Amino acid sequence: MSFILDTHVFFWWITDDARLEGRHRQVIDARNETIYVSAVTGWEIGIKVKLGKWPEAAVLVPGLSEKVIAEGFEVLDLTLAQADRAGLLELVHKDPFDRMIAAQSLDLDLPVATSDPAIALFGCRVV
Repeated sequence: MSFILDTHVFFWWITDDARLEGRHRQVIDARNETIYVSAVTGWEIGIKVKLGKWPEAAVLVPGLSEKVIAEGFEVLDLTLAQADRAGLLELVHKDPFDRMIAAQSLDLDLPVATSDPAIALFGCRVV
């Protein structure tokens, strides 16, 4: 099953963090299909590190693309149509990064590997 990693799941995978749920570890380890990391993840990490809201994520800032590729994941670019869709989603979740990942999920019919139950409120399938 192909799917998109949300930013926290990606971070927890890369840093081997104990907060990564077993179900996510299993589907990532399985590597049965393509695993995507959204370009939105780079934006979210960069902004939150710069604002001091997620300093531990600074380890990902230099060479993020290389880290994604080294893990065997694919970069998922955000299209204008997906950005537009994110802006039009119901306001069940206001986080702009999650809204964009949800829009990509809906547009491409790909589930999201996430620990955030609010993602499913957009109608996305979740892992």
